Amino acid sequence: MRKAAAFTEAGAKALAVDGDLLDTRGDRVQWAVLAVHHAETTRRARAAMADIVRAGYQIGPPPYGYRVVRVRVTGPTGNSRLRAVLVPDWQAAVVVKQIFGWRADDGLTFAAIAARLNRDLRQYPAPVPNGRWTAKSVRRIVLNVKYTGRQVWARTVDGRPVPTRQWVISARNAHERLIDDGTFQRAQPVAPLDVLPSAA
Repeated sequence: MRKAAAFTEAGAKALAVDGDLLDTRGDRVQWAVLAVHHAETTRRARAAMADIVRAGYQIGPPPYGYRVVRVRVTGPTGNSRLRAVLVPDWQAAVVVKQIFGWRADDGLTFAAIAARLNRDLRQYPAPVPNGRWTAKSVRRIVLNVKYTGRQVWARTVDGRPVPTRQWVISARNAHERLIDDGTFQRAQPVAPLDVLPSAA
C-alpha cells in the first residue's frame, strides 16, 4: 500500500496530456490511481463491516432459526442508524436445537439428519419454503457459529474457506444463543473450531 501511495503522489505531480495522466517517464498512470482508490475504498468498507459485526449486529439475511429486528443505534457523533439484531424464531429454533442434538449426542450424519427432518416437514419446516432438507442444508446449520450467540463474518473469501483465526467475530451474547459452546463443538464434523475460546 505504501508503494502504491507513493506512486499516486508521483502521479499527482505528473503532466496531463490530452486528458491522460502521465508520469515522469510519459507512462499513463490513471489505472494505478484508480486501483489505489478502489483498494482504499474496499479496505474502508471491510473495516466498517467488521466494526458492525464486532458490535454484535447482523449483516445480511438471518440464519435459519432466527429473525431480524431493526433497532436504532446512536453513535458517538450523535448520528443514528438502523442496525439488525437477531432474535429467535422459536418454531425454527426448536428445529436447530434438534439438529444439534442428533449430531452432537447421537452422532448422526448430515444425510441421516436430513432424512429424519424430511419425514415430518410440518414439524421440521425446511429453510426454503416448500423445500426439503438436504445434507448440505443441515451441514450449513451445524457449522454456523451464530447459533452460539456470536456474530461472525468473513468465513470465506471468493467462496473459499478462511482459517477460523482470521474470522471477524463478536463477543458472546451478541444475541440469544440457541446452542451452548460444548454442544456446538461436539457437533462439528472434524476438529472443534478454535474460534470459540478466543472470542469469549
